[in-house]
Amino acid sequence: MKLFKILLIALISCSIIIFSAAPGLNQSGTQSDVTVPNPIEINPQPRNDLPRSQSNNRVDRSGFEKLVISGSSAQAVQGFEELQAVEISNHFGFDLFGRTASVDQISDTLCQLSETTGKKAALIYVISLADRLDLLLVLPKDEPCNTPQSKQNNNRIIIRKLVPEAKGSLVQQVAREFRIGVTDLNNPDDYKAPAQQLYQWIVTPLRSELLANQIDTLLFSMDTGLRSIPIAAFFDGKQFLIEQYSVALIPSFSLTDTRYVPITNSQILAMGISKSTQEQTPLPAVAVEIPTLTNKLWRGVEFLNESATLDNLKSTSRKQRFEIIHVATHAEFRPGNISESYIQFWDNKLRLNQLRDLSKNVGWELPPKVEMLVLSACRTALGSEEAELGFAGLAIQAGVKTAIGSLWYASDEGSLALMTEFYLQLRTAPIKTEALKQAQLALLKEQVRVESGKLRLSDNRLIPLPPEIAARGDQILSHPYFWSAYTLVGNWN
Repeated sequence: MKLFKILLIALISCSIIIFSAAPGLNQSGTQSDVTVPNPIEINPQPRNDLPRSQSNNRVDRSGFEKLVISGSSAQAVQGFEELQAVEISNHFGFDLFGRTASVDQISDTLCQLSETTGKKAALIYVISLADRLDLLLVLPKDEPCNTPQSKQNNNRIIIRKLVPEAKGSLVQQVAREFRIGVTDLNNPDDYKAPAQQLYQWIVTPLRSELLANQIDTLLFSMDTGLRSIPIAAFFDGKQFLIEQYSVALIPSFSLTDTRYVPITNSQILAMGISKSTQEQTPLPAVAVEIPTLTNKLWRGVEFLNESATLDNLKSTSRKQRFEIIHVATHAEFRPGNISESYIQFWDNKLRLNQLRDLSKNVGWELPPKVEMLVLSACRTALGSEEAELGFAGLAIQAGVKTAIGSLWYASDEGSLALMTEFYLQLRTAPIKTEALKQAQLALLKEQVRVESGKLRLSDNRLIPLPPEIAARGDQILSHPYFWSAYTLVGNWN
C-alpha cells in the first residue's frame, strides 16, 4: 500500500498530501486535517501556504488512469480515496493527515452501521476513465460484523464492473445533458434519455448484487464532472433511483465522519432571508419556511431578514449548542477560487474560504458536533470542477458531519415544499437519507403540493403561503426539477 501511495503522490503536479503512520479513526473517517486520533477535540489547522500550480492543482489524469487500470480492485479503491483527499485538500488549502480506509474497514463500518440503524448501505465508486467507466461496489460484511471475513459465507465485499461503452468524454456529455434537461421545464421530458443512460451505465451493472445483498441505501463517491448531477433522478425507464434506494454523495469514505447520532430531539438554529438584500432576488417563501421549522415541525431559534446576520450566527452558536444549522438564503458554489463561492447573510456574504474559520471560532466541531448544515436555496455551477469540489467538500470545510444543499434553485415554493416535508420526515426516519428520500417521494407522488394558496404536506396539514406565491395558483411539484436538486453530502446516517 505504501508503494501505491508513493506512485499516486508522484502524479500530483505540485501539492502533496501528508499521510501519517497513525492508526485510522474509528467510524469517523480515517483522514483529517489534524494529527491526533480524534479531530473533534482540537481545532483544525488549515495551511495557508499550500503551493499552487498553473495546472490548478490537478493530478496527471492519464497517469492516474493507468494506475487504476493496472491495480487490483482494492488498490483502485485506495487510489481513488487518496485522489479525492488530494483534490479536496488542494481546493480548500489545508493538509490532510492519516491513512485512507481500506476496503475491509469500509465494509466493516457499513456492517456496524447497518446493525445500529436498521438501514443497509453500500458504497459505489464511479471512476470516469478515458476509455471506460470503472465501478467499484463495496458491500457491508455479513452480520454479525465482528465475524472474521474468511469465516463468512459471503466474502465478496468488493465488486468491480467495467463499462467499456461509457467513454470518459461521452459520460461527461450525457451528464451535462442530464443536468440541463432536468432543469428545463419548457421541455419537461428532455432529461429522461440521459437519466436512463446514466442509470444503465452506473446502476444496472450492480443491480443484481444490490438486490442479492438487500441494499436500501446507496453512497456515491463520484469522479470529476459527476458530482453535480442529481443522482436521485436516475431513471430505469419505469422508476427513479429514489424510488428504489435512498442516496447520498460522499467525497470519500475516509473524509466522512460516519458516526451515528440520533437527531430527533436536537435543536435547530434557523436563519433566512425572504427580502431582497445586496441585490439578491427575494425569496418570499422563506418567511414561511423559517417559522414553520422552528415553531411547528422542530424546536429551535430563528432569525429572519434583518436579524439573519453573521454576527447573530456566531454569537448564538457560541451561547447554545445546535445540532442542526438551517440557512434559507442565496448561496453560490462558483468556478475559480473558493472565495468566489458564498452564503448570503443580511449584512454581507460568508465566503467559502471563511467558513472553516467560522466553524473553528464558534466550535461547530466540538462535542456535540453539528450534525447537519442545510442550505435550502443554493446553486452549484454546472461544468465547474471547482464548484463541484466546493459542494462535495462542504461538510468538511464547515466542520459538520452532514451537509444538504440544492444543485440549482428549485423555485421558491419547491424549496419550501421539500424542506418542510424533509423536517417532517426527519422526526421519524431512522437516518437522514431516508428522511430526504421520503420527502422527495412525497413531491414525486403529489402528496405535497400547492393548492388554494396553501402548501399541503403529506400528513395533510396546510401551511398558508405568502400572497406572491399564492397568486401563482395551484402547483404540482412532481417533476424532478423540484425535488432531485437536493443532495445529501457526507454522513448519511
